[in-house]
Amino acid sequence: MPISRRKFIAAGAIAPFLTSCATNLSKFGDEPFPSLAEKLGVCDATYATLDAGKPNAATVVSSCSSNCPIQMESVFQAASLTKPVTAFVALNLVRGRQLDLQAPVSCYLPDGYAHRQQPFNPKKAVLVDLVPTNTLARITVATLLNHSSGLPNWTNSSLVPEFAPGERWQYSGEGYNLLQAVISAVTGQDFETCVFKYVFEPIGMQHSGMRLTDNIRERLVNGSSRSQLEFDEPNGAASLYTTAEDYAKLISALLADTALLELTFSEPIVVDSELGLAWGYGWGIETTTNDSYLWHWGNNPGYRAFAMVSLSSRNGFVLFSNNERGMPLAATLARSIIPAEHGVFRFSMLS
Repeated sequence: MPISRRKFIAAGAIAPFLTSCATNLSKFGDEPFPSLAEKLGVCDATYATLDAGKPNAATVVSSCSSNCPIQMESVFQAASLTKPVTAFVALNLVRGRQLDLQAPVSCYLPDGYAHRQQPFNPKKAVLVDLVPTNTLARITVATLLNHSSGLPNWTNSSLVPEFAPGERWQYSGEGYNLLQAVISAVTGQDFETCVFKYVFEPIGMQHSGMRLTDNIRERLVNGSSRSQLEFDEPNGAASLYTTAEDYAKLISALLADTALLELTFSEPIVVDSELGLAWGYGWGIETTTNDSYLWHWGNNPGYRAFAMVSLSSRNGFVLFSNNERGMPLAATLARSIIPAEHGVFRFSMLS
């Protein structure tokens, strides 16, 4: 189901093409997963595949003999794979007419947005600036979902757009935290409750959470970094704790919902034309000659994650690893599960 070329041309009119750099994870594609994990020094990794849209049981790999082997129910930080979960909630609210993609954020936050600075500060210092209504009036819900709001990825100072919203693509965790606030405002519920209502419970993601609870901590695989983050409260951009099998269920649910899938693809904005990359509502999109793929990556200290699925075969995978060297493992999975020349593995932000 390749994306319409017309939509890419339209998106390109407002998004300058980004220049590819020398990143090339594809060189790892021919190496067997277990041996590559050992070579990279990735002690613990897990992945779950999808066949024709149906999720399979997870595979676990523990390449460090001194460690206790992980289990299929072991939990990893999903990092930015949180964002498709937040988008899943938002797009369901759009379908329920509680959210309008083209409405300015000020419609839902008429008193402004209390932006928390330093959201990952381990000392939990609460520094807040108020993003005024006139700024929010320039930002639509759609631009938050497809990373064209102009907001930075993260900032430790006042939150302001760095360019006119809708002008071009720029990855933004801050945008998804703002979307989290919008979701809570329109539902009248806290964000964690919304995720359970629209995602975890209906999909059956029984081993997932949006913050580090005692139950999650018992099954959490520690990351390789001493600066590993602990999320004591939900973060719509980065705080998902989950298993490979649970996340594969999310992808399966999206594939099975034709209307939701079409909405995800409806207004892609160009990210890198040379690599065939664009961004939809919640997911990255890769287009090749014969197919289109949804994909996303995750990058928290001590963890790497990646998910990808073909729109024609509905085959795909989700990968979690407890090491910052773990991203090449995604390339070897892609080579065996959805073989193609994937431009995404040359995308600079995966390096």
